[in-house]
Amino acid sequence: MKCSRCADEAVIFQKASGAALCRRHLTADIESRAKKEIRNKGGISSGERIYIRSSSPVKTLALRIFLSALFLKRSDIVFVREASAASLIITDETLDDTAADLLEAVLNGTVSSYVTGKTPETRTISPLSVIPDEEIVLYAQHHGWKQEVPQETGETRLFLTRFSEERPSAKFALKNTADKLKEICK
Repeated sequence: MKCSRCADEAVIFQKASGAALCRRHLTADIESRAKKEIRNKGGISSGERIYIRSSSPVKTLALRIFLSALFLKRSDIVFVREASAASLIITDETLDDTAADLLEAVLNGTVSSYVTGKTPETRTISPLSVIPDEEIVLYAQHHGWKQEVPQETGETRLFLTRFSEERPSAKFALKNTADKLKEICK
């Protein structure tokens, strides 16, 4: 299969958008969507003290590569080692994480605590929360990740993965719903 944007071989077919993308265009697409998510969440101001919250080695690598490119020419950003010293927390949470967390809260009847518990005192941005796990893995591999990626487990994740095969926009819909709930409960 060829890339929808050039003549190179595609590495992924995005069912939700209908686009087949080569490595170069997948990288550009991921970075564009992650930048847009940062803008949608208020951007990153001069003088921010940033703490990176990690959950998975492959996701953290992808996030650090993205942030390195984003901040390459900025000397006004400081990375800190403790969350308590941060003015901004950036997480490596992906679309799959966000969708599964909300779905689990709905199934457990804990949406209220999901929304209120997800409102930390320090502003938090998850730039990868608009990118599916599969694309994050390809992005990391494109940038040198060689280790095997552990499969996410849990009934909710397995259900969501199977459900999304026939309904590719399901994770995106859950992400949008999570964002709207957080906005309402601010």
